[in-house]
Amino acid sequence: MWVWPFKFCLAVLFTVFSFSAKSELITLYNLNVSDTQMSILDVIQNDSRFNAQPTNKLHIAAKSKHWFKVDPNMLPKTDNVHWVLYSDKLPLGSITFYWVQDNKLVNKRVFSRLNNSVPELKIFPHIRLTSQISNTSVYLEVSNPESMQLNIELITAEQFDNLKQTRLFWYGTELGLLYFVGLFMLVMAVSSKRSYLSYLGAFFVFIAVQYSVVTGVIYFYVPDLIAEYISSLTACWLFLTSAASIMFTAKFFALKQLNKRIYRAAQTVARFFLAAACLALIFQAQVSVTAQLVGFSLLLLTLLSSYFVAFSHKRPFLWPMFIGWIPALMIELGRIMLAAGDVPQSDLIGPVRLLIFIHVILISLVIYLLDKKKQDSFVFYSLHDKDTGLANRQALHQFLDKLVSLKKSHTIFTFSPMMSDQVKLSFGIEYANKRLRVLFKRLKLQLNPYLEGEREEQSQQLYKLSDDTFALVLIGDLSIQQIEQYVCVISGIFEEGVEYKGFQLSDQINVGVSHYPTHAINSELLIQRSLLALADTNSLGDNWHIYDPSIAAMAERRLKLSASLQSAISNNELSLYLQPQVLLENGQVYGAEGLLRWSHPDLGFIPPDEFIPIAEASGQINAITEWVISQGLIYQKKIVETYPNHMLSLNISGKDLSKKELIVQLITQLNEMSLDPSRIILEITESVAIAGEGKLKDVIEDYRHLGVKVAIDDYGTGYSSLAYLSELGFDELKVDKQFIIDIESSSKNQTICKTTCDMAKSLGSMVVAEGVENLASYNKLLHYGCDIAQGYFISKPIKFEEYLQWLGEANQVIDVKQLLVR
Repeated sequence: MWVWPFKFCLAVLFTVFSFSAKSELITLYNLNVSDTQMSILDVIQNDSRFNAQPTNKLHIAAKSKHWFKVDPNMLPKTDNVHWVLYSDKLPLGSITFYWVQDNKLVNKRVFSRLNNSVPELKIFPHIRLTSQISNTSVYLEVSNPESMQLNIELITAEQFDNLKQTRLFWYGTELGLLYFVGLFMLVMAVSSKRSYLSYLGAFFVFIAVQYSVVTGVIYFYVPDLIAEYISSLTACWLFLTSAASIMFTAKFFALKQLNKRIYRAAQTVARFFLAAACLALIFQAQVSVTAQLVGFSLLLLTLLSSYFVAFSHKRPFLWPMFIGWIPALMIELGRIMLAAGDVPQSDLIGPVRLLIFIHVILISLVIYLLDKKKQDSFVFYSLHDKDTGLANRQALHQFLDKLVSLKKSHTIFTFSPMMSDQVKLSFGIEYANKRLRVLFKRLKLQLNPYLEGEREEQSQQLYKLSDDTFALVLIGDLSIQQIEQYVCVISGIFEEGVEYKGFQLSDQINVGVSHYPTHAINSELLIQRSLLALADTNSLGDNWHIYDPSIAAMAERRLKLSASLQSAISNNELSLYLQPQVLLENGQVYGAEGLLRWSHPDLGFIPPDEFIPIAEASGQINAITEWVISQGLIYQKKIVETYPNHMLSLNISGKDLSKKELIVQLITQLNEMSLDPSRIILEITESVAIAGEGKLKDVIEDYRHLGVKVAIDDYGTGYSSLAYLSELGFDELKVDKQFIIDIESSSKNQTICKTTCDMAKSLGSMVVAEGVENLASYNKLLHYGCDIAQGYFISKPIKFEEYLQWLGEANQVIDVKQLLVR
């Protein structure tokens, strides 16, 4: 059932190619006798028993001897013109030509695979005749272990020599093409690591070996013994070819990802063919025509199943590949028909040659197109982002470089959605990318009316610079109003958002703007300065900002500070200053807060609020915190030798608060120095307390178990409630100095301070006031019930040696105010 369409196509090809090949120069007879011991003399004596045949085809039954008679119908020719009677194939058995004239044997030529050492005689068994001899007949004795058909032709010697050269040329061309394509595919498979090419290369090599065996050309390029051995493995090459074609199809269409069940079935069939090939190799067994047809049907069914799966998943190049394999299947069916004796080899030469070229060209073309598609895809994605489809940074550089070379003014907007990371964490990367594609599609539609004039010059409107940063390039000079207009368009799209499960997932963006040639003279610098403007939007509190040269100076300074921080500790550039703290109730010294200072060799004094954020961002804050703790405890050790009740407050970065290494360091150094942990206070800012609400309580409990006290610094600058702070149980609340500086004149700040003092006392926490600058503030805080004062009115932050001197003076008076008010 499966093979009939292929048989029909082959029949059409046979008709086309054999139409002009019929010869009327000979009359062919066959002798129907069962005596296998007849000699040529017996055959001549029984000449009358020969029966005429309508065609030039010799039908050979398996394992029997056949006698045929050929009467040449040679036209009158000039003297010494030679003719050649030849067979289109040398059978596996033998064929013998007997030239008989006037019932006498003139010449005899025997052809078999073992008796003829000249390779061309194994391809073209023949006998030469002359036209001068009359009453000439040629008898043929043919035997073969399998059924087959032979075609007998009579042509002139010149035609025969031309035919021989032409056929050998085409045999070599076809084999060279098959071997070349096969080896080329194998090399490509190794270099590109594409397994399907290795199966395709093996398929072409196996086809080439089969073709060499069928045509006899194999005797031209390998020794006779090896050629005989390879020819005996016809079944092995058949099974290997089938296995390679199945695995190529499965790998090419990635059936394992499409349908694992069909892939496993195809793999099983391929393994079956491979096992059959191994058995044929070991036993050198021949396979019957019926078995070959069953194998062909199994191969065809497996391939059709694979193509059906590929078709249902709309795999690329499906139909060209399907059409490309039809010639290969027709060639295989023709080989089976040849083995069955249904067709002579000469009828196959033309169709097979055409089918080979069609098959190789189509398959190679598909592989080329697929490779080209991958190369085009590689080139495309080298300039585009795979997730959003936007042009990438490289494409942006190319476009800007083109504009710079043309000296065209242009403006670049870099913008960053603020919710990108949160969307990825909450809904997954796939949804986040889908959301961005929707937003950018809307943005392009919104921008199109504004960009109609630049459509020819600007092939790309939007670009992706990094994971969450994008860019828009506009050609020409823009006014501030136009820039604001574009910012509003971009912001509006993201604020509108995308619907997700019934609600709008909106977003906010920050935008940085730079202009060529105002802000930069090349693409790299223009992008950098636009990104600097984007980064500066956070510090300015606006959602967009135009590049300012001062931004670059600040960025350069931050970079220099970040690099210098690495060596600041080892070069003793850091120092810990101490600012005294006084108990307001009795004017006695309570302790001091350690304040970090950095004296840069080139830049001079660097305030902590400048370099601490840089240290946190660059990951160097851990080493700085360790140094502050160590230095502070060393100072405390020296102080408590004289003033045992002295309290030391040290500021801890929120980045280090929950690190176990910090607790280990405290335990180790407190034990080594025999210091009282209750005399150490670790200060954290209110913003850190709010951000770490979930696990801060556990962290504070860890320090409590250690015996260290914890204070909340800059209280009032955040949005925490006293109820929340009471739950955490801070030992101290430090009121930020912005509420203290003008407390004597600001009723609002007075209310804040008094309320904080009252509520803190009810929670069991002490209140520390920062920024006490004068006596009026000092007395006001005393009146409100504040516990501790700290500020320039008492003392500015001073070096350790100066602090020891100040402590000595302060402890000689009953009330520190006696030192301050003179």
